[in-house]
Amino acid sequence: MPVTVLPPPTPRLVLRRWTAADRGPFAALNADPEVMRYFPSVLDRAASDALADYCDGCFDRLGFGLSAVEHAGEFVGFTGLHRMRWYPDEVEIGWRLARPAWNRGFATEAARAWVEVARGLGLPRLISIVDPDNAASLAVTRKLGMVEGWRAEEEGRPHVVTVLEL
Repeated sequence: MPVTVLPPPTPRLVLRRWTAADRGPFAALNADPEVMRYFPSVLDRAASDALADYCDGCFDRLGFGLSAVEHAGEFVGFTGLHRMRWYPDEVEIGWRLARPAWNRGFATEAARAWVEVARGLGLPRLISIVDPDNAASLAVTRKLGMVEGWRAEEEGRPHVVTVLEL
């Protein structure tokens, strides 16, 4: 079993493994049409719980994963690293935050911490898969120093793949 790696706390955030208490707020986040606007659909509770299991399970499979993001003691979303099924040889950095956590720099702050983890692991690069209309997430990728690598369509949805060479 791989050693689990998590970033240290950032000035405002704790990036940690998932707990049972995260499932309710995560389900609310995934049921919010505005949060899920750039995804195929909102998620019901069962699908949200399965996604939480996947996010946390990455740590056991890979040693890194998609961590819960906590601000002021409250769950506000997730961020981290995983291997996306569309590009299994790549490591994707991703994030999803509840609306009250938007426009506060949390996605960038948390993602920067994960970039440092990726560097420490000796990963050669990271990708991020973003809907081309998702200006906020594309802005985060630019703040991380990512550049457009290619465009593709998977499962009937276009996306931009941004790349950060480490």
